[in-house]
Amino acid sequence: MATKKLAGKKVTRVVKDEATNVSETTRDLWLASLGAVSVARKQGAQLLGTLIGEGQDLRERTVKLAEGTVTDVRKQVVGVIGKVQQKAAANLNQVEVAVGGQVSRVLSRLGVPSKSDIQELSRRVSDLNRQVKALQGKAKAA
Repeated sequence: MATKKLAGKKVTRVVKDEATNVSETTRDLWLASLGAVSVARKQGAQLLGTLIGEGQDLRERTVKLAEGTVTDVRKQVVGVIGKVQQKAAANLNQVEVAVGGQVSRVLSRLGVPSKSDIQELSRRVSDLNRQVKALQGKAKAA
């Protein structure tokens, strides 16, 4: 019977030790949780500031990249537009020459005088006017 009493005391002691361990573990977990909350509060503000700074840096880099891309695209578009304008002007000149030649041929077939014909006639009329005035001046003198 003495062994039973000793065994009971050992069990009681083991149960008390286990209860103490559970209590200490629970207290340690509770204190760790409080510490985590405290650290999160302190470092949360710092982390938020760091994240905001990183976001601003990324935004600035993105804006610079976008502006550079827009500038490059604008230069390319201006170059392409310049080439297109040159080709359009050259094509327009070719069309004007072709249409002008066709119109001149049709007008000459219809008997309509050309610009050079009219200029020649104007020059001849001016010469005849000078000659008539010269003869009129001689006739008055005589």
